[in-house]
Amino acid sequence: MIALTRMVSGLALWAFGFSLLYALHGLGCSLGWTEPSLFALTRIKLLLIVAWSGLILAQAALIVWLRRYRGTQIDVIGIAIGWIGLFATVVGGFPILAISSCV
Repeated sequence: MIALTRMVSGLALWAFGFSLLYALHGLGCSLGWTEPSLFALTRIKLLLIVAWSGLILAQAALIVWLRRYRGTQIDVIGIAIGWIGLFATVVGGFPILAISSCV
């Protein structure tokens, strides 16, 4: 059971991160955090970039942690799924950099 949990942890973290970014985006837009504040970035964009960076670091740390377990095929699949989760987190966050936060 623990091996199965480790196997899906990469995508579970990605799903949590996607939901977190989506919720922070909605919260920031509803609170009107759209004025430039730091480095000509809006508060919402700055918050999303910080959260996205933290999620990328968390995914990388998860991969490092998962690499300690290599005993079974499930563990190897878990590492691969961890890499998929990291890739999905990086690619899923690119719109933060490219698109205006609130339209």
